[in-house]
Amino acid sequence: MKTIPCEVIRDLLPSHIDGLTSDVTDRVIKDHLEGCAACREVLSRMRGQEAAPPADERGKKEIDFLKKNRKRNRRIVLASVAGAFLLALLVLCVRMFVVGSRNTAPWAAMNLAVEGRQLTFTAVPLDSASAIARLTYTEEDGVVTVNARSVLVSFLHRGSKPGNYTAAEPIREVRLGNRTVWADGQAISAYTSEVFATRHDYIGDAPANGRTAMALGLADRLGAFTSRLETSKEPYGWTVLLEEEVPAERLAEREADMDAYARVMIGLIGNLDHVTFSYRADGKDRERTVTAAEATEYFGEDIKTIGKSVTALGRLLELSGLRR
Repeated sequence: MKTIPCEVIRDLLPSHIDGLTSDVTDRVIKDHLEGCAACREVLSRMRGQEAAPPADERGKKEIDFLKKNRKRNRRIVLASVAGAFLLALLVLCVRMFVVGSRNTAPWAAMNLAVEGRQLTFTAVPLDSASAIARLTYTEEDGVVTVNARSVLVSFLHRGSKPGNYTAAEPIREVRLGNRTVWADGQAISAYTSEVFATRHDYIGDAPANGRTAMALGLADRLGAFTSRLETSKEPYGWTVLLEEEVPAERLAEREADMDAYARVMIGLIGNLDHVTFSYRADGKDRERTVTAAEATEYFGEDIKTIGKSVTALGRLLELSGLRR
């Protein structure tokens, strides 16, 4: 039977834990605790033993918690990476198969017809893996420009696409991107359009000169060359120095090509007056020069017209026998 109330014992427990009670009091507390489970539990809580499992058990729980947390974090990271990958894949697929990009694949307008303000054609990709997803049109001063969105072939877009556009005024020119395909009632060849796109005003613009020579295919026909520009004073000139000797049996043909290229170069470059080809044939160094006046006489109209009209350029190329 308990002779001392639990409340008194519990009041003494803090001092007992700190070792401040006498031996007599300690014996009294011990005797009470042996017969009172409730006070033993209070003492246990005071000593912090109730919430603290044994060291081995606590360590195991901590390890288990860390394992579970690591697994959960790993799953979160993997899910995030997979989600990002799937999102990127979805965006790529939408771009490649649905949205596409503007004029990325070569394409042509087949069966193109213009009647007054009405334009009809079929847009055909030249790459069999591509399809035309969408056509857009802009119009300015009778010039209609058509741009195409190209995508990969799929069940959504299988290849060609019909085009139909009604202009605000009579159509005088049709362009596919930056290439003129129809002007003044005439179809324009790809070669003519490519050459016409390189026209520029100043012979001193060496990169632009290079684009003109490349579009013409000058190196393909005459071989490697270097250039010397005469821009210190007027009249301005361009000297083309051929690096390969011209075979004697091809001399007349190559000189005719030089004259033809020179006329076009003079016409496309605004302030260019003459073109000189410097070359070697029959063991001799030679030069052949064409002036703007001579080119105009050959063409029958101002040679500079070809830099303003793609159809005029087409006539000169046809007259000179230049085609690709």
